[in-house]
Amino acid sequence: MLPGIRYSSFLLTATLLLCFAASSAAQQINFYPDFSGPTNPYQFLQLNGSPLNIGIPSITQWNGKTVLRLTDGTGATEASSVYFQQQTFSLGVGEQPVSVGFTVWFQFQAHNLQCCAPGDGFAFIVQYAPSTDGTYGARGSYSGALGAGGNPNYPNQAGALGYAGINNSLAIEFDLAQNDWDPNANHIAIQTCGPGTNTPVHENGDFTIGNHQNVPNCIYPPNTQPYTPSVTMGGTCSDGTCTDGSVHDVVIGYNPPSMMQPGGLLQIWLDPQYQGVTHNPKGPPNVSVPYNIVYDMNTNPLGLQLDTRPGKIGYAWVGFTSSQPDEGMQMDILAWQYTPTGPTMLQQLIQPGGTPTVFNFGEHQTTVTYPQGFINGNNTLMTVLATPIDRQLFYQTRLAGTGFANEQCIVYGGTGGGGANPPTSTNGNCIVYSVTCQDQNGNQVMCPQELQCDPINNPNQCIDIDTSFFTSDNVTPTNADYLENDAIGSNNWMSIFTSYMNDPSDGTMSGKGKGFGGGGNLMNLFKRYRSYPTEPAIKLGPQAPGADLVATFRPNGP
Repeated sequence: MLPGIRYSSFLLTATLLLCFAASSAAQQINFYPDFSGPTNPYQFLQLNGSPLNIGIPSITQWNGKTVLRLTDGTGATEASSVYFQQQTFSLGVGEQPVSVGFTVWFQFQAHNLQCCAPGDGFAFIVQYAPSTDGTYGARGSYSGALGAGGNPNYPNQAGALGYAGINNSLAIEFDLAQNDWDPNANHIAIQTCGPGTNTPVHENGDFTIGNHQNVPNCIYPPNTQPYTPSVTMGGTCSDGTCTDGSVHDVVIGYNPPSMMQPGGLLQIWLDPQYQGVTHNPKGPPNVSVPYNIVYDMNTNPLGLQLDTRPGKIGYAWVGFTSSQPDEGMQMDILAWQYTPTGPTMLQQLIQPGGTPTVFNFGEHQTTVTYPQGFINGNNTLMTVLATPIDRQLFYQTRLAGTGFANEQCIVYGGTGGGGANPPTSTNGNCIVYSVTCQDQNGNQVMCPQELQCDPINNPNQCIDIDTSFFTSDNVTPTNADYLENDAIGSNNWMSIFTSYMNDPSDGTMSGKGKGFGGGGNLMNLFKRYRSYPTEPAIKLGPQAPGADLVATFRPNGP
């Protein structure tokens, strides 16, 4: 079961929701437990390969898992890049919010097809590249950006890792081969030259990649050394034989600047122990550096110039790059999740009755399923704003003094926070989901209601609302609860809880309701609005009702 969805907001008004309404971009990234799923993964990935390597990168099978293969080790020099993009949209929708903070979790494994010095490795990349530097052998832009490593028209591409030559990028490389600028054949490095061209070079010197001489040193922080882990990340070779590398877990967390961490924070964990069934690492990171991803010419020249379009402010393309210089290595990504740790908004067309409308925020997601027979004749859109909030703050401002003061909100994995000083970037916050609806012109309308809903006597006429998540909280079917209020920001909560299931790695909270917000004083209005084909939607002002939803539990309950 994939981690799920939820609706949420914390002390937000409908006016604020309108400000965010343009940012109805892509779902977040959730390839877990592998790259299989109900839809074709090719529809959600932009695959860029080097000219002579047809079919690389690809989605393939390995040891019973569906994996993302970056290089296959069977051809000449190879390079690839992969970015999340929903191909069902004509222009592609896939940029991710990065300036608000994020948590990335993925698994990788290197396979050796030849003996005895496989390379190069791969990198996780964040970029907003309107162009690439062709002197390196790079080409393309934005979701088509591919760095050096596999272009046969350019020499000296060993070690390029598929990102050399991509401008305005941040790369976290996992290097499995030693080049002249490398300390060894097993290291992790953060590489960025800010808006300039990125390179895998870690030290000053006279190095050449492609036709570009005197390649600059882009290691971050400047004048540091890459991190060398105690475990071997790739395969091993001896006496003419080679073995595959082990499966490795990676967690990358980014916290933007805050009062507790004015310089921002970028952290990397390799093969950590986890808190319970979450992907929240135990113990300190292997790499932790101050970093602010947002460029400023005067104060932060090594940040990135992110998207500035309305609804896309602070967004960028995220994915992986790789290369191998005809040395016989298959480089696989086995699973991948990307979770924003700041407020994030998604918008979807409400699906017909019986079909879930899915809002995927990475390590957590929400689904809304209207009952059989519902028809969205007005093509109403539903918007969900997921807002992380500290558990103690939520209790003090939203639960204390209510009928649910004996409950706590559930902390979701991968959502930032955690109360550490300095803060870690992955521990977790609670998530409040705020739900509103719009017509095709962007006007606020009442979400479709199901007034015949009775969760006990007539549950088949209710709207099913599920949220799935990773948590280390001791949530059980008997102490779990699921709350909805009557208006965004209100503390007039009611329980819509029907069940909690642990599957066993991620939990799913389920509830049933008539609709989203409004309270009893709007029931006459609700009776007028049902989304039948012949009935027009009721357009409302900027204070259109919506609802907050939050998963909670009773810590002292069984």
